[in-house]
Amino acid sequence: MSVKHLYLVAVAAIIGCAPAGGTSGTSGASAAPRRADYLTAEEIVAANADVTTAYDALSRLRPNWLAGHGVTSAVSNGAGTAFAIVSVDGQPYGDLNSLRNIPAYDVGDVRYYDVTQAGARFGIRGGSSGVIEVTMKVRDQ
Repeated sequence: MSVKHLYLVAVAAIIGCAPAGGTSGTSGASAAPRRADYLTAEEIVAANADVTTAYDALSRLRPNWLAGHGVTSAVSNGAGTAFAIVSVDGQPYGDLNSLRNIPAYDVGDVRYYDVTQAGARFGIRGGSSGVIEVTMKVRDQ
């Protein structure tokens, strides 16, 4: 094999191992990238018709928000909970099951605050496991 052929094989191997060129996200989708701590009304609508409550939307689109994140202990006398609490339009609303009372079509957006962010935003009401804050759509009167 000549040096010329060896050179061509080496160049072909380098090109073959190189990462794909071009820009990512040009597959025709113009949607904003998905955020792990934020859920939009558009994402809920795109999740299909079987999403009827805010709880259904989260269980389908952000199931990790419904998992236990906090630590409870005997020392806390049951005051803490392993699950996030729910806030609607900045006001305390209840536990995770209260999301079943919120129609998905009324949700403007939903944001998850971990325990540190919840403490900074909601203070002592932030709980020991984070907060799921639901912002409702503004309806015309």
